[in-house]
Amino acid sequence: MIRIVTDTTASFTLHDYSKHNIIPVPLYIREGDIAKKELLEISYEEFYQRQRGGVKFTTSQPDPNSFLETFRPIIEAGDEVVCITISSGISGTSNSASLAKQMLDTDKISIFDSYQSGINQSALARKASELATAGKRREEIIASLEDMRNRTRVYMLVESLRYLYEGGRLNGVQALIGSMIQIKPVIWFDQQGTMTVYEKVRTLNAAKSRVLELFKKDIDTLGIEQVGLHYGDNWEEADEYALLLEKASGQPVPLVRISPVIGTHTGPDILGVCFTTQKSFWG
Repeated sequence: MIRIVTDTTASFTLHDYSKHNIIPVPLYIREGDIAKKELLEISYEEFYQRQRGGVKFTTSQPDPNSFLETFRPIIEAGDEVVCITISSGISGTSNSASLAKQMLDTDKISIFDSYQSGINQSALARKASELATAGKRREEIIASLEDMRNRTRVYMLVESLRYLYEGGRLNGVQALIGSMIQIKPVIWFDQQGTMTVYEKVRTLNAAKSRVLELFKKDIDTLGIEQVGLHYGDNWEEADEYALLLEKASGQPVPLVRISPVIGTHTGPDILGVCFTTQKSFWG
């Protein structure tokens, strides 16, 4: 049997993990010296309520032992593992998983860097679970995930540059200048899985329109397989924007609350258009 593991930045609920037979490994939300496992020890509701209240959080990745504790009983039972992680371009989680594999000295574990987080990461994990249930070998699952990864993209919008600055994504001068002239960056993951600014737009409404244009251009060229929309503590705004995405794509657009670890760096007012196309972005 092949067991599927992914970290909690995939933004699954506990019900989702159970439904899709996927094992979670949590990242940590930190408030000062106190660290809590996201999803398991601090709920999304508590996190966003406290963030809105002005609490400053930081984050940390799971150490190798967290993955070791997950992997060991699977390997000892004679099973195999496919582990899908948040992009190594923004977290050391993939490295922790790889170290745990080395500690077990086994070739029965495949670590797959999603180059993403959130909905696109969870889509890869669901695909892996479906293939494992269908009896596919690990090599076949990884090949399918590589193909799907090349067809995933996200465009994210944030209301404030404050959280990107506090999380180390912007330096002080960039954040100050950006705030003064009301820059609203469109953020994405590039081909190497690095989170970076795709484009800078002057107002939030203009940024929303621009992301809709980019999304429409991508799916008109490459086709659309699935789409979802991330939000933080701005459900009404997200619900309204999802209607525009549905009109553009002809697809239902589920709303998925982004995990606290990612929300720490984006802030509560986040819109993330996550989608998979029928053809590859990268040729």
